[in-house]
Amino acid sequence: MPDILRVIVPWTAPVYRQWSGPHPMMTSLLGAYPEVAFTTALTAPTPESAERARQDEAALRRQLSEPALGLAAADVDAFVASRDRESQAMLTAPHDLVLHHSMPFTFGQRPWIMHIEELVTLFAPVLWHGQTAHVRVRELPIFRLVRHLLESPACLAVSAHLRHSHEWLGRLFESERIAAKSRYMPFGVEFPPAVQARIAEGIAKRDASEDSGRDARLTFLFTNSWTQDPKSLVVRGGLDVLLAFARLQQDHPNCRLILRSALPTEMLGPTFADFVRGIPNVDIIDRMVSTDEMADLFIAADAYLLPSVGLHTVSLLQAMYFGAVLIAADAPGVEEFVTHNETGLMVPGRLGRTAWYDDTGLLNQTFEPLFQGVDQAFISGLYGEMNRVVAEPDLRRRLRRRARDHVLKNHAMGPWQAGMERILGDARRSIRGQKSG
Repeated sequence: MPDILRVIVPWTAPVYRQWSGPHPMMTSLLGAYPEVAFTTALTAPTPESAERARQDEAALRRQLSEPALGLAAADVDAFVASRDRESQAMLTAPHDLVLHHSMPFTFGQRPWIMHIEELVTLFAPVLWHGQTAHVRVRELPIFRLVRHLLESPACLAVSAHLRHSHEWLGRLFESERIAAKSRYMPFGVEFPPAVQARIAEGIAKRDASEDSGRDARLTFLFTNSWTQDPKSLVVRGGLDVLLAFARLQQDHPNCRLILRSALPTEMLGPTFADFVRGIPNVDIIDRMVSTDEMADLFIAADAYLLPSVGLHTVSLLQAMYFGAVLIAADAPGVEEFVTHNETGLMVPGRLGRTAWYDDTGLLNQTFEPLFQGVDQAFISGLYGEMNRVVAEPDLRRRLRRRARDHVLKNHAMGPWQAGMERILGDARRSIRGQKSG
C-alpha cells in the first residue's frame, strides 16, 4: 500500500479570507504528487477538532509565556487571537501536515510547512505591504513571536521563490535553526499544449510585424491583482500607466491599452472614470476573467505594463512566457527575474523611494507617495520605454525571445513541483520517524 501523505491547505479558513486565497502558486502543486493527498475544502469544527484547537492554543500560550521571551501578556493575547481558534478547529479532515501560504497563521503545535514570497508577510497582521517604511522589526514583539513559531520543531520547512527571501530568512531572525529550514524553489510557469500553440502563433504574428512610427498599432496590457482590490490599481502603477498612455496617444494614436481592472471610483471619485474613458483606445475590462480569457489577453498584448511598487511574480513571469514585452518598475525583487534591455525594460523610480531592503533583509515599503501626487519623472520614464517599444520592432523581437527563453529555461513547472516534492518527502520522513519513535 502506498504511504499517502495527507496535507491540508487552509486558504478557505476565516483567518485567511482577507489575506489570501487559492493562489496560482499553490494550485499549481495540487494533484502533482501521486502519494500526496491535498485537502482544500474545510468544514465546520467538530467537538474533537474544537478540543484539539483549544489544547494547541493553550500550549502556545504556555510557550510564549516563558520569561526568556520577554513578551507582555497583551502581546501574547493579540498574537494568539490573530491565529483564530475557530479557523484551526476547521482542520477537521485527518491530516499529517498543513501547508500555509505567505502567513504562518497556526498555533504551531503540529507539523506544518509554508511558502513565502517576501519576508514581510511572516509578520501579518501586525505588518503588511506598504506599512514597513523605516520599521525596525527586531524591536517589535511580533518578531519574537514569529521567531518562536519558525524555530519550533513543528515547523519543518519554509520555501521561497525569491533568492533574497531564502538567503535572508535565517539572517533576519539571527537563527541558524531557521536558516536550516529555508528552501529555494524558483516558481514555474506552464500552460496546456493548446494554449502553447496559440502562444507560438501569436509570437510569430508579432515578430513578423514591422509596425512603428506614428501609425503603429501596438497593444499594451495592464492588469490589476487577481483579487481586484481597487487600491491595487494605484499600487500596481495603474495611474502612471494611464497618464503615460495618454501621452503616448498623442504620438501614436492607433495604439491601444487594455485595462483589466475595476475603476476605483469610490476611492478616487466619480470623475476618475470620466478621465479614463476620455483617453482614446482604452478598453476597460472591469470583471473577473477566466484563465483562458487571461491567456487571450496576454497573447494579444505586444507589451505588458507592471510599474508596480512591489513584486508580482506570477504576472511578471506569465507576461514573459506569453511573449509580451515586459515593462516593469525597479521594485525590489524584480531584478531576480528581469535584466534591463535583455529580458525586459525597467523604469527607475520605485527603488529607494517607495520600497527598499533594510540591513535585516526586510522589505521596507510605503504606498504613500502614490496617493500624494503624480511622479512626473517616473511617468516620463514609463512613457519613454513604451515609446521605445513602439518605435523599435527589432527591440520588441529581441526582448520577447530572450524573455521567453529565460522563463522556459529557469522557471519551468517541473523544477518548481520537484522542489515541493523534496520538501514533502522530507516532511514525510520526519513525521513518520516521530510516529515510529
